[in-house]
Amino acid sequence: MSNSDASHQRKHARVFVCTNLRMSGKSCAGQSSKKILKALQNRADERALDGHPLVEVKSSVCMGYCGDGPNIKIIGGGFHHSVGEGDLDTILDEAEQTLED
Repeated sequence: MSNSDASHQRKHARVFVCTNLRMSGKSCAGQSSKKILKALQNRADERALDGHPLVEVKSSVCMGYCGDGPNIKIIGGGFHHSVGEGDLDTILDEAEQTLED
């Protein structure tokens, strides 16, 4: 990749939402993680349109804390358990902070 190609790439933060479904016992998918994933993706897009840094939000396999779901991991940042829709901006704010390090 040339330097000019690299300068056109936009740096972004990455966030993973567990959407694992277990057949027995609690799982993130059984605790509305797919709803949280979609809401977080939408909120990240809204914020990017308002000038915030781009935050890539993806689904993930099991993170090992099934009983505490929905679980979210910010790459380069924290781990969040029992996430609800009221936590979205806090998570995105933290994800944006990983770009400043």
